[in-house]
Amino acid sequence: MHYKVHYTEVPAEEVVGAEGGVTIRWLLHKDIGVPNYEMRLFEFPVGARMAPHRHSWEHEIYVLEGQGRLTIEGEPVDTQAGDALFIPGDIIHGYENTGNTTWKFLCIIPKRK
Repeated sequence: MHYKVHYTEVPAEEVVGAEGGVTIRWLLHKDIGVPNYEMRLFEFPVGARMAPHRHSWEHEIYVLEGQGRLTIEGEPVDTQAGDALFIPGDIIHGYENTGNTTWKFLCIIPKRK
């Protein structure tokens, strides 16, 4: 099976609990038959943030555009386009757009059950 979609064809959903209009687009996911991982596109407008939280699953992140800060276990990690990050499961992490343009990144996680 293969699947192709342009990100603009996937509806942007507002992230519940985030501040400032953060959106998520589920680009590749279990509901279309992707067997192991899911790919999401996050978009953080200027000043937007997501409070620190934790999940049992890991995250692989690739920054496409803009600048932002992840806070990982209380430590600030500044990012820019081209940066790749790994966040292990059960680690407290939060996000904030610290730049003057939209901060966009891909976030890949193991398939939700």
